Amino acid sequence: MFVPDTRLTPIMLTHVFWKRKAVFQLPEDQYDEWVLFAVTEGCFRYEIGGEKGEASFGDLVICPPLTLFAREVAEPLSFHFYRYKWHNAADETVVYPQGGKLSIRDLNRLSSNYRYLDRSFPMLADKSRLKLADHILRDLWQLLCLESGQASSIRSETAADGEMLEAAGMIRKSAYERLAMKEISSNMGMSPVQFTRRFQAAHGQTPIDYLTEIRLHRARELLLETDLTLDHIAERCGYDNGFYLSRIFSKKMNISPSVYRRSHRI
Repeated sequence: MFVPDTRLTPIMLTHVFWKRKAVFQLPEDQYDEWVLFAVTEGCFRYEIGGEKGEASFGDLVICPPLTLFAREVAEPLSFHFYRYKWHNAADETVVYPQGGKLSIRDLNRLSSNYRYLDRSFPMLADKSRLKLADHILRDLWQLLCLESGQASSIRSETAADGEMLEAAGMIRKSAYERLAMKEISSNMGMSPVQFTRRFQAAHGQTPIDYLTEIRLHRARELLLETDLTLDHIAERCGYDNGFYLSRIFSKKMNISPSVYRRSHRI
């Protein structure tokens, strides 16, 4: 498993944000520079250097230069597309990332980064937009490095728990549907208590908290970007009704959905 190196710093060359892209015009491509897809919504399948996978919110997909990058949209996709280079501050021998996916566990911090970047762009001049996009790229990398350092203090058998990485992917894929953690734990041959303990050891939070962060991220987007009622938003986020969503939202965000919408909408 690749461990991010703090001696490396990504230096942005270009940045584009794609909103709800339904299909890639080029199903595969090669780039002269390093590229990164930071997914904010939706899902896509990829193959880079023989590694195949699926990426959604919380995932960063990196492709080295002159490497074939095949991709296919699975669900309408929003993502930040970076071309960048690496700066080796120590001028030492370091291990550069191989092509593939890196995942960020702190979804609240990640949501804040994306929200700030999305909402600041229309108000900034070109030079300021590029500066902000470069700052966010470096912050994403530092967050990966920080989480990697925290994981190193955990026993290796839990820090690199492949089953729990798979479980996180299952949760992300079905986050907006009726999802019972008991079914996931059962499919993995564990009791709910065993599953919760292993998931928390690997990801730093319980499966329910992980699911709630994903759903509330989507709820915040819908509150600010649509005029949907709370009941309709609840349906799209995997909750039974607007009343229950309001309770969860208010508890986690310390603000009601209606006040959040009124205070943050532009």
